[in-house]
Amino acid sequence: MIKTVILVKLALLAVALLYLYSLWHREPDVDDAWIGEHAYWLAEKGYVKSELMHGITNQQERNIVHHKLFTLNGALFITLFGFSLWTLKSVSLMWLVIFTIVFFITIRRKEGSPAAWFAMLLMAVNAFIFQYSFVYRPEIMVMTLGFISWLLLDQYLQNRSSPALIFSGLFAGLAAAAHLNGLIFIMAGGLLLVWNRKLFPAIIFGLSVLPSLSVYFFDFSREYGFSYWLYQLNDAPALHKSSILPHSLSFFGKIFREHMRFFHSPAEISQSLLLLFCLVLGYPFLKQKKDLLRYFMILVISLSMVAVHTTSKYMLMYMPFIIYIITITFSHIFNEREKDLKLLRGIKAGTACPWAVALLMIYFSIGLIRNVQISVRKFDPEMYAGLTEKYMGTRQDTVRVIAPMEFIFNEIDDFERIQGDLSFADMQKAGHDLYGKSFLKMADSLGIHYLLLSDHYLEKFGLNGFTAADFRSVGFTVSGKEENLQIIKNEEP
Repeated sequence: MIKTVILVKLALLAVALLYLYSLWHREPDVDDAWIGEHAYWLAEKGYVKSELMHGITNQQERNIVHHKLFTLNGALFITLFGFSLWTLKSVSLMWLVIFTIVFFITIRRKEGSPAAWFAMLLMAVNAFIFQYSFVYRPEIMVMTLGFISWLLLDQYLQNRSSPALIFSGLFAGLAAAAHLNGLIFIMAGGLLLVWNRKLFPAIIFGLSVLPSLSVYFFDFSREYGFSYWLYQLNDAPALHKSSILPHSLSFFGKIFREHMRFFHSPAEISQSLLLLFCLVLGYPFLKQKKDLLRYFMILVISLSMVAVHTTSKYMLMYMPFIIYIITITFSHIFNEREKDLKLLRGIKAGTACPWAVALLMIYFSIGLIRNVQISVRKFDPEMYAGLTEKYMGTRQDTVRVIAPMEFIFNEIDDFERIQGDLSFADMQKAGHDLYGKSFLKMADSLGIHYLLLSDHYLEKFGLNGFTAADFRSVGFTVSGKEENLQIIKNEEP
């Protein structure tokens, strides 16, 4: 056992070093810019808007559909450390550190030190934690707050501690205030209490949610209130007409599509197969932790109803429970492999152990491959500065551009407006004719001076086959091409 723990710690150290290397100049995710701009304007003006999404649901004036508590956290970091890609990414990194400490202490206390180190390795290799713990997205924050809510709820169920029940509700409310998908922790907490025939505590839990959940409404006003929020939520192309809104009850059907979240790619499939293996074979001893299994099941079902998409990154919200379940089962199988411990249907631990190790190795291999790919992709924050100086001069404070979303990093203070290329793709989703000359005419009507478009967006907007004469016919010229970006100038904006 001691030798195995040492091997686990060495493997954990190796993955930790890879993770540290990945932090250096890690390339931006589109959400670093998309969600990060919300925090920038909150710190800059005291309210949230979006120039990147200019023209979509009036976001250039005011945006109240954002991840409220997470945006406040980002704005605080910007106020303290200035606006940069590193500042924004560090918000999720801070929450990862908090979660790691809480999770390790929890597993060590409940399952022992060897199991805790194994859980740390599972977490470190996990492709989604590796990636999104250094992306400015709220999932890691929600995961942490939700897990703390569960710990407090479990404490209440064990010893009837009223403060634990109240604080469990408070943390569940904070999770929902950070991302509305965090509502799953409110649903899971309340339903688990009802399942345990604790109706009055369920009411107390629900009331405890309200003070922290109210943070979500901090930027509502008479002018920008609930009806404006519904308008932005209903009409946002990125949300694809969410079926969770009041005008539809079809979200119940999403339960039967939830399996897609678990089987998108090799990273999800390897994790899901390992989880299913552990749930099935480990049920004889997992059932002793019935509240854990019930809570996890409610989280999965709740997310299927609440979430707009079946994207895999939302699994992060209940990732601690996946890792916990795998840890419990694998520890039992490994520790009892030479004994007669029987699993489901009389299968012995010694028989199951090679299969468990094989699935674990697949999970590790796929996770490491993806993590290495993330680590080696680097971003030069000075790239855009040199490009803009070359084509637009040293003063850009009156210049309006259409550019990649990440263009805002180190450039947002230097331009009158930076509108994201993604915003026009979203307008296309909404039915706008933004193809070929129609796209250029739209850019001209918005007073855009320059377009910096990648090959992907040149094709998406129907410009990849344009000749110089085609551009001139609508008042544009091609200035050059650098860093996979074609620079197109509006001669008379």
